[in-house]
Amino acid sequence: MEKIESLNGNIMKIGKNSSVSKSAIVENGAIIGDNCKIEGTSHIFAGAKIENSTIINSTIKEKAIISNSIITDSYIGEKTNVGPFTHIRGGAKIGKECKIGNFVEVKNCKIKDRTKACHLAYLGDAEIGEDCNIGCGVIFANYDGLEKYKTIVGDRVFIGCNSTIIAPCTLEDECFIAAGSTITKQVDKRGLGIARARQVNKEAFYNPYLENFKRAKIYFGTDGIRGVVDSELTEDLAYSTGNALCQLKENPKVIIGRDTRPSGEKISKAIIQGLINGGAEVFNVGIVPTSAISYLTKKLGLDYGIVITASHNPKEYNGIKVFGNSGVKITDAEEIKIESKLKSEISSPGGKVLNLSAEVKAYEEFLKNSIKTNLNGLKILLDCANGASSKIAPKIFKMLGADVKAINIKGEINNNCGATHIENLIANMEGFDLGFSFDGDSDRVICVDKNKNIFDGDKIIYLLSLYKKKNGEEIHDVVGTVMTNKKIEELLKENDINLIRTPVGDKYIIEEMLNNGEKIGGEQAGHIIIGDKHITGDGILCAIMLSEIYKEDEKLFEDVVNIKTYPQATEEIKTKNFRAKNILKEENVVKAIEKAKKNARVVVRPSGTEPKIRIMVEAKENAENYAKNIKLEIEKIIETLAEN
Repeated sequence: MEKIESLNGNIMKIGKNSSVSKSAIVENGAIIGDNCKIEGTSHIFAGAKIENSTIINSTIKEKAIISNSIITDSYIGEKTNVGPFTHIRGGAKIGKECKIGNFVEVKNCKIKDRTKACHLAYLGDAEIGEDCNIGCGVIFANYDGLEKYKTIVGDRVFIGCNSTIIAPCTLEDECFIAAGSTITKQVDKRGLGIARARQVNKEAFYNPYLENFKRAKIYFGTDGIRGVVDSELTEDLAYSTGNALCQLKENPKVIIGRDTRPSGEKISKAIIQGLINGGAEVFNVGIVPTSAISYLTKKLGLDYGIVITASHNPKEYNGIKVFGNSGVKITDAEEIKIESKLKSEISSPGGKVLNLSAEVKAYEEFLKNSIKTNLNGLKILLDCANGASSKIAPKIFKMLGADVKAINIKGEINNNCGATHIENLIANMEGFDLGFSFDGDSDRVICVDKNKNIFDGDKIIYLLSLYKKKNGEEIHDVVGTVMTNKKIEELLKENDINLIRTPVGDKYIIEEMLNNGEKIGGEQAGHIIIGDKHITGDGILCAIMLSEIYKEDEKLFEDVVNIKTYPQATEEIKTKNFRAKNILKEENVVKAIEKAKKNARVVVRPSGTEPKIRIMVEAKENAENYAKNIKLEIEKIIETLAEN
């Protein structure tokens, strides 16, 4: 291989029997190997490597690799691998870090980043999302002899081998196409499409392909980054997280708040410094509920919202929650992108910090105006968990006319108080109509009535659904999680309301609500989302609305409290330094779980916020025994791993 000067003045490496046309551009550092033809107006960027291939009127971006292939009138993104024996034509546009492999033909397609089609496939007249996997032998059939049609494929879709997708057809985000299927109609989000003899779509299908993206995350869990301060969550990690946001969005505008943890100020300072050095304009509002940051991010038209909080965890923990410009927590894919930037750094002028504490009043006004009536005559007790709701929650209830008493407003956050210690609220309920217990950042709430009956998240979403339906609103679906009690699902069904289940985590509930328009969602632990008011878990908002319902229709509370849900037994196990997902694959653990499933509903999952495995068994009887047996088998595995 020799170095020669191209006609546009750049120095390129070119191999034997290769040629570059006068109108083509080959940048410095590009490598043109043996037996290549670079023709027409092709543009080969620095770092691209081409061997035994013909490139005609096409763009090949940095560090792309083309082997034994023909590319005509197309665009190939950075770090994408093409070949061998691939034919790309007809205005195809392929994103970054894709793999288009052996004997694959691509025609008139737009393919987003990191998608793979490795063997023997034909992709024609389609738009394909990011992070998709297209198996061997997949055919996109788009021509019926008269007309050509288009296929739409969403993000993170898995298409099994030897499947045929017959256009016009849409495969929505995160669906799974079983191998050997002939798909002729839409497959909904997270659905399973099987069409061998006939097609069957299964709603809310658990897609194993998505586990790849969960495993890819190192720092982010189900609710942001979280860990013990100084050992797991360090100032360096906070700094890098802030700076990473600036690498994803140039000179972003970011609002940041925190809860009352002692470590909150130093973690905030670190993340703010990372943002400033990256050129961000930062608005610091100090101690506020998480839901305030969500609301203000959207209202003020900012790029990101950040909350420094570890929610219900004890004071030695802290965390980082990130919201996008719509006020919704960022997706798993966005979290992965942030993690990919943590080891690099950007420095940009113009970064600064502004005080935006006055804007918190806009959130207060939103809460005050969220109900139509006042709360005059109601006696309300609030357990503020010594957290972010300590000032704002009592203030709002007083503004609405309630007679309010707040406890746990000055001490150690979550220390034997708040939503995870409901007994504290119950012990102080004498003389009050309703009590509400929040967690440290006020995105959870648990309710207690004057008779000391507990309304957890399951009963709250049921109560809200009945109230809205009773008052003439159309409620067809409600969103819960795999933990939602089966009895609630049955009662909702009796009222012609379907329960849609998601994985644990309010971000997954919100994602479902945004995609399909449900008005109410929530999880047992007290994250309640009232979608027509605020698309995030907001404990104070929920408490206000429950108070309004109580004042208007106390009997509805009485009806709901008399519900007898199915017994649920819960256990948790610390996993030490061992990966929870690996433990759950051990044979004896699998057997214990399967045995319990014969007579019960079982959920065994790694915690998304702590190094623990959580077990829930729901059964009419023996739930506690099943849960303990599963726990015992898991503990045995952990002991064996520790010995080895």
